[in-house]
Amino acid sequence: MRQMDLFVDERSLFEKLCSIDYLEEGFKAVKRNKGAPGIDGVTIAEFGTRLGEELKQLMEELESWTYKPQPVKRVEIPKPGKGAGVRLLGIPCIKDRVVHATLKILLEPILDPMFSDNSYGFRPGCNQRQAVETAQAIIRSGKEHVVDIDLSKFFDRVHHDRLIFRLSLFIQDKRILRIIGMILRSGIMKDGLVTPSTEGTVQGSPLSPLLRNGS
Repeated sequence: MRQMDLFVDERSLFEKLCSIDYLEEGFKAVKRNKGAPGIDGVTIAEFGTRLGEELKQLMEELESWTYKPQPVKRVEIPKPGKGAGVRLLGIPCIKDRVVHATLKILLEPILDPMFSDNSYGFRPGCNQRQAVETAQAIIRSGKEHVVDIDLSKFFDRVHHDRLIFRLSLFIQDKRILRIIGMILRSGIMKDGLVTPSTEGTVQGSPLSPLLRNGS
């Protein structure tokens, strides 16, 4: 992330997060992305049938600080390629995904402009083809090599405190940082057992790609 000279004053972010209008936009994003239910078994369709009631309750929980993210459901999927191992996914409950998606809507316009112009992963309007075209342009300019690096456990090793500190350089509303910290440390459930999440961002959360780019 680039350094920024001016501190972004966004003290109204928490109020926006607690508004029905923004939470509804968050639900629309969750619905578009589809996905399986979390540990409570509630599907997107079921959540949507009582959307007004669910969002009102979620708004009240956020405003009163009684909101508590539930542990994510651990799912393992095989990586492509023989012997490549598995990718660890975490599936948040729909209610939590709405909060994640709403935070993404609020924070992406603030954080994304700070990222490198040569960063193409998990960014709006960016794709793999653009990355390849940029690499080709660099070769044509006279450079002889392009280095391809695959970061092992890219999402799994994010340092929570360091990430929150980085975010605090651009987000003044400490309540938003507190909510993000709660999300990062919400825990992981596998086979009925919950383990704490001490590092990493959840692969399966709509917010995680943005947080990982900002770490």
